[in-house]
Amino acid sequence: MAVPATALEPAESEHGVDGKPRKVRRLGPTSRVFWLVAYGLTIAAVLLRLPTLHETVRRQLRDSDMAGKVEDKSMEALAVNIGLLLAVFLSMLLLAVFYSLAAVVERNVLTMRRHARGDLGFGLGFVIALLCTFPVHLVCSVLGISSPKTAGWTYLYVLLVALFAPLLFRKQWIGLDRRKIITTYAFAVGLAGLSLAV
Repeated sequence: MAVPATALEPAESEHGVDGKPRKVRRLGPTSRVFWLVAYGLTIAAVLLRLPTLHETVRRQLRDSDMAGKVEDKSMEALAVNIGLLLAVFLSMLLLAVFYSLAAVVERNVLTMRRHARGDLGFGLGFVIALLCTFPVHLVCSVLGISSPKTAGWTYLYVLLVALFAPLLFRKQWIGLDRRKIITTYAFAVGLAGLSLAV
């Protein structure tokens, strides 16, 4: 009995069809599933702040010059709901951009990695991005704070994360020169500071 021959597909090479070198995307230290879970947790923490945000937006609308011109309560409620919807959408977008930027910085500069289980692992950029967003929004929702930027403790907390998060990867520092360690800390502080814009 004849066995049908199957054509083997060529292995993926670093050269394209035309022979020119092709860019091969390098994976970062953090597994993709960790990024997705961190993003989902942070969005959930933002959504927990909705009751506080709703009250803040409604109070600002009442204190504004437009309050006397809007006599219909249903129109006021519609304006508040649209404002909240836009705020949540903008927060989701800014968080996605921030997490993407953290992944790029981690892949190119903060390349240290700690193994979690199996092939899963996480890097310094992930630790900073997660600790500077999720706990901040969660604490704000518990304390009823409408914006993390209005709380002074947020700035101190973010600075502490930037200073102490690299210590989780101190074993990878063995053999590194001082300039590399300073660069690591500079990018850690910069990335943590950027989280305040989210």
